[in-house]
Amino acid sequence: MRPPGFIEHLRLLWGLRLDIGLNRGSGNNRRLAVLGFIASSAPAIGLVFFFFRLTRVAAQSSFELWPDFIVRLLSFVTSCVWVIWPVLSAGVDDHSELSRYASFPITSFRLMLASTLASLFEPRALVFYGPLVGASLGYLIERPGAFDVVNGLNFIAYVLMNAALSRVGLHVMLNLLRQPRSAELLGAGFVAMLVVAGFIPPVDTSWLANVREVGIDAVPDALVENATLALGRFPTGFFAHGLLMNHLGYFTRLLGDGLALVELTMVVMVVAWGLLLQFHRHSGRGGAQSLKARSSNPFATTESTFSTLVAREAVDLWNNPRARLLASVPFVLGILLKLLSGRDLFVFVFGASADAWLLGGLAVYGALVMTSTFSQNAFAYDGQGFSLFLTSPLELGSVLKAKNAVHGFAGGVMGVLVVVFYVLYFRSGGVADVLCALLAIATLIPTLLATGNFLSLFFPVKFHANLKRRDKLPFAASMLGVLGATIGSAPYVWGLRLVGQSGPSLSMLSAQLVCALIAWLVYFGARPLVLRLLVERRELILRAVTRE
Repeated sequence: MRPPGFIEHLRLLWGLRLDIGLNRGSGNNRRLAVLGFIASSAPAIGLVFFFFRLTRVAAQSSFELWPDFIVRLLSFVTSCVWVIWPVLSAGVDDHSELSRYASFPITSFRLMLASTLASLFEPRALVFYGPLVGASLGYLIERPGAFDVVNGLNFIAYVLMNAALSRVGLHVMLNLLRQPRSAELLGAGFVAMLVVAGFIPPVDTSWLANVREVGIDAVPDALVENATLALGRFPTGFFAHGLLMNHLGYFTRLLGDGLALVELTMVVMVVAWGLLLQFHRHSGRGGAQSLKARSSNPFATTESTFSTLVAREAVDLWNNPRARLLASVPFVLGILLKLLSGRDLFVFVFGASADAWLLGGLAVYGALVMTSTFSQNAFAYDGQGFSLFLTSPLELGSVLKAKNAVHGFAGGVMGVLVVVFYVLYFRSGGVADVLCALLAIATLIPTLLATGNFLSLFFPVKFHANLKRRDKLPFAASMLGVLGATIGSAPYVWGLRLVGQSGPSLSMLSAQLVCALIAWLVYFGARPLVLRLLVERRELILRAVTRE
């Protein structure tokens, strides 16, 4: 019997991902899950239509570079999203598949290539590429050329380059998190970003003051021209540059853009492969969770079983390299916002509510990723340790309570640190803005904990002890987690929408306080049911998080 070819490997791998995403459902449940899986890509349709119209309108403006600027800017943004998405979505450990499929009859490079191509058929890929596809179609209609087939091939090469760049970013982070000094490395990188950003002048946004009166013509032509040229010379803009070459009839330059994309993709894939092999060669090392003796024993001062469980969970979270990565993301986003003068744009759009949106948004994001990442599958990071809980002379509900306490406290501390950082770094944000952000966190955390408890009971997934990571959550669990985060942040979002540009009001803050109290009451009210279900489903959870 002949071994399966590359196309068969690709089909099997994507099918396996689909089965994992659908939680291996069957019958009507599976069909509903498939429909939901497809529906999650629906935003791509709206994005395609919006940017299609935007590019066509821009082509009618007096400044002829607007369509090129839009397409090149979207190309750059799309590539950036692909590179940083594994970090922003807390998914740095979801796609390291080499060890899991080591016994398969497939080479490591072919496995990585098949895994990379499989990621392009996920719904999020359609959403990511929706704006660029719409803008490119609008550009081709307004500025047609004779070599549209070559443009199509260039787009495929651009997509593959983004997938390869995403793998490099992912594998760099995997290697970084495996290092014994990952916390120090992340901290040094954060300090370096602060220092470098201090020497870079912010983007000039003085023209925003005239936009309401003059419109788009208030944007300086020189600014758009320089940005268009720079984005076209960067590799992410080669496809967009090819659109212009196609319109002008320069076939050689169009073909050169495509060949450059292909060459870059091949080089980047080889780099990604080397980084992945480097990660798996050292996957047996303890990394940041080394077994070296610590100078102090955190359990020496615990006086009860519950405090011991809390100390254990806190130590595990403190030494988890993924938690350190998540903790750095909101601060990096804040630095980039200041560097790109993002606050000025928010002030232009939201007026006096700008700081509440920015300050609260960063704080809510920090609390969200820190709390939901570890609470929505609470026992995954215990792995085989869950069996020890079952055989230990302690109440299993105390374990979940301790996890909730640590995860909730970590999310709260994360949100407060982001608030302090924003006020000191941006030197803006009043008392009302700070209270708005803190109340948003106080509403979000109990909602996430309540949602995470039920997801931990009904959607537990396997823990891989060799990589110290868990499987990707099923699609249904991910959507329920998104729903919980949406409900938890709804009072904050709707409150700011109602006050408009006037900033947080006393009535809004009072409503947020009431919502926070209700959220905590719901959490404590649902906890007895959760603890009862935990006892009933403990064997199912054990099999799910430890199965081979």
